[in-house]
Amino acid sequence: MEKLGILGGMGPEATASLFSRIVSFTDAATDQEHLDITILNDPSIPDRTAHLLKKPGSADFTAPLQKLAAQLEASGCTVIAMPCSTAHVLIDDIAAPLRRARILNMPRLTAKAVKETGAQKTAILATDGTVRFGLYDHALADEGLASFLPSPATQADVMAVIYDHVKAGVPTPDALVSSIFSELEAEGCDAAILGCTELSVVGIPSAFGSVRVIDALDVLARESVRACGGRVKDAAHR
Repeated sequence: MEKLGILGGMGPEATASLFSRIVSFTDAATDQEHLDITILNDPSIPDRTAHLLKKPGSADFTAPLQKLAAQLEASGCTVIAMPCSTAHVLIDDIAAPLRRARILNMPRLTAKAVKETGAQKTAILATDGTVRFGLYDHALADEGLASFLPSPATQADVMAVIYDHVKAGVPTPDALVSSIFSELEAEGCDAAILGCTELSVVGIPSAFGSVRVIDALDVLARESVRACGGRVKDAAHR
């Protein structure tokens, strides 16, 4: 099997969750049948949304991620997973110095997973940076799928979950999550992408009312196993 590298630290809890999910999604009967994984967890990476939106005092995250990706390649990793949706805005720049390793494209892989569900209208829950640059709606459009972006008020609630709760280490109120999904149901969405890996650690169920939830971190975990040549465990046995 190929060796996997994880570009982590954006944030640390999402990185730990990705590793745990990869182990969970791997169909293995022995230790030796699991993936060989190197994790670089660097929480000092500048905030991705702040840089993309050119907020005062923000710093470019490209060079630090290029350096980490090169370190993973030097350690023998040929497949790299980056558990941060917003960083994928500059995925080509981040991957530019790599000679052999490839970075899995989480938004594109997630859009393909959505298509498999048969969803007709998919909401995108993500950071302002991810939304502004159209990462997931462009990926869905490439698959011929319709997307929906939350209203400004609901988008502010999404950002509150990400920054005021998950990143701040403060529990997310159930009412805040319910409010977000109430709008999605009212707008006729039958699916929603958790397009920020911080949302993946909140504990949002796989279905919220009539809205099916597609977790991009789950997709990345599953596709990491597959890309490295491991066996993906059947959903019924996870």
